[in-house]
Amino acid sequence: MAADSISSELFSPITLEDKELFQSILTSCSLYENLAASEISFESLFCWGAFDKPLKCVLDEGIVIYYKHEFGNDNVFYPPIVKKPEYLVPVMMKIVTYCRKNNMKVHLERMTTNMAELAVKHIECKQCRVLERRGDFEYLYNPEDLITLKGKKFKAKRNFVNGFIERYNYEFVSYEPSMKEEVMSLVSKWGNTHDELDAAGEYLAIERSLDNLEALNMFCDVLKVDGEIIAFEIGFVNQANVGVVMFEKANTNYRGSFQAVNNFFAKKHFENCKFVNRQEDLGIEGLREAKMSYHPAAFSEKYIYTDKPEMINSLPAVQI
Repeated sequence: MAADSISSELFSPITLEDKELFQSILTSCSLYENLAASEISFESLFCWGAFDKPLKCVLDEGIVIYYKHEFGNDNVFYPPIVKKPEYLVPVMMKIVTYCRKNNMKVHLERMTTNMAELAVKHIECKQCRVLERRGDFEYLYNPEDLITLKGKKFKAKRNFVNGFIERYNYEFVSYEPSMKEEVMSLVSKWGNTHDELDAAGEYLAIERSLDNLEALNMFCDVLKVDGEIIAFEIGFVNQANVGVVMFEKANTNYRGSFQAVNNFFAKKHFENCKFVNRQEDLGIEGLREAKMSYHPAAFSEKYIYTDKPEMINSLPAVQI
């Protein structure tokens, strides 16, 4: 049952049964018809929810998404998913009011440019600022670029893919449940070389994705060499016809494995998409270089609306 205001007792975990509610709003409200961002898609919220456990509060106007962290005052709201564009500002104001009543800092993140503009113009909160966080910008690519790798700027990528094709006895096939153990083994090996918390979170998110591919209308493909899975990719196409790459892992002992699985996956699933979203770089320089090397066509820019002093003092304020 929907409510007219936010209260703590109305928050509950996001479950697979919520998919229809989320999708009905995202596909019917014009605010999301061109949305290239991936974070408020049900697929992303549910799969990553295996680790960070987002909560929802269903209002008359739509859905509020809240991450209640156990340590400190590090609570986070995502942009509300509203039934009509004119509901966005009122619901954001309800979030500010809820934070004030509960002695919490205001913090909405992953806001797109149009959402940030509305926050600047219409939300009255003198302590809050709109801040830019470059590490949250998502990279958007022309599908044709990823598929054809045409031109001088893609020569190196093209050479990697062609070299992989010539060098290895490979096959690129759809994922089947019998492959789960081998895929998750590849994820574990990747995790051994990364931050423990990040690796644990991604392991759980990938496992939930694989267990619910059909229910979520997601797809997964694996790249094999001599019968061994050496790479895989998981993704979906959102309501704005943007292809989203959720997860991609490859064994770099096989030269060109990342470039090959990227190319094969785009050819198979994203040919008719408006963009391909390969998500953010998290401010990691090496990851940023890798994403920029594919020459993004655009970015899904992201902003924070907050009164947290540590954020205001460390991120650039934006006058939109």
